Amino acid sequence: MATQNGAAVNAPQGTRSAVSDWLASAHPTPAAAHREWHTAGIALIPTGRVFDALRLPAALVHRAVGSALPELVRARLGDGAVIHDAYEPGRWYYALVRPGARHDAYRLDEGTWLGIPEAGRTTRPGAYWIRPPRHPEDFCPADAITELIRAGGEGPTQPPPCPELDTIEQACRALFDDNGRDPGPQDAAAATTQARAHLTTLLPVTQEAATQLPLDHTTQARLARALTEAYRQLEADSSSLNLARQYAHAKRLARCCLDQVRVLRELDAAADGPQHL
Repeated sequence: MATQNGAAVNAPQGTRSAVSDWLASAHPTPAAAHREWHTAGIALIPTGRVFDALRLPAALVHRAVGSALPELVRARLGDGAVIHDAYEPGRWYYALVRPGARHDAYRLDEGTWLGIPEAGRTTRPGAYWIRPPRHPEDFCPADAITELIRAGGEGPTQPPPCPELDTIEQACRALFDDNGRDPGPQDAAAATTQARAHLTTLLPVTQEAATQLPLDHTTQARLARALTEAYRQLEADSSSLNLARQYAHAKRLARCCLDQVRVLRELDAAADGPQHL
């Protein structure tokens, strides 16, 4: 990938196809990864066989760069493919590295299901390539990652706490029990603010849960679609909509919350205990 005035320039279609095939080859069923990219823009693919991934906190990366501006972050990251997860300032960057790379404090466990954007996805909403792979095996150099961690301040990270799912579910379901009444301006604004807050709380927990999926988990594709739709709705600006449309947007946000709650409960049940989250 080349850059012009700090902006990413997409690779030719043939190169993106080769990159897609390489990334998909890490999936036990490569065709499934291609289907997920086609339907959701993101495919859940396990690490450890074709590539490893280092999960770098956004705060660490931004300290090392001295900025959260994507153009400056991209320039500081140097060579290699990097994913930004990425809502508002973003919580994580994922640097693709050769299998068996060091940095155990940041390397995802082998077999972790990671949301991989399709090869040409270089903008939000949702996870995107802040530095897309330019060719197969476009790994981040180990020395560059070491220097980035040193500059940003190495240290352990904690997973986000699990929110009160029952409380969020109850609040979101209440939006669908309005008995056909017309919302007032305050109702629409409050509903949108509340639903956005709940979804912003849920997303990092769902992302964390996604990294714990077992290899054969049946909710992979649905989880990828749920995350993509959640990011899409969060990116939408409803401030200029009329009341009815703004309230409809609040309901779409609430529906995304309910999808996240459902997935989190399924994953918790599959893990046979709350320690999964």
